Amino acid sequence: MWLSDTAIKRPVTTLMFAIGIMIFGYISFENMGVDLFPEVDIPVVTVTTTLSGADPEIMDTDVTDPIEEQVNAIEGVKSIRSTSTEGISNVVIEFVLEKDIDIAAQWGERHLMEL
Repeated sequence: MWLSDTAIKRPVTTLMFAIGIMIFGYISFENMGVDLFPEVDIPVVTVTTTLSGADPEIMDTDVTDPIEEQVNAIEGVKSIRSTSTEGISNVVIEFVLEKDIDIAAQWGERHLMEL
């Protein structure tokens, strides 16, 4: 209760404190280090495979699905997107930012060669 009583009895002091807080806030805001374009390497791996003459259904069942099953075993997978067209399968794997993309790519390379 004493804070509100003091603020009412001494409005000039209260105003000076408020202005001081705003000035220090503005100075802090101006000196804050913010990078407009930070360097962020988004961990994404793309697996593209071809099988000449195969229709999209065969590409999906025989190529894309086994790749997706193998990739799901990798720790740190955020999302998997895939498309299957005539003769081409494209699987895009996005990892969480904390994942070392080189280790994930090497793991995927070893296991996808087994398919």
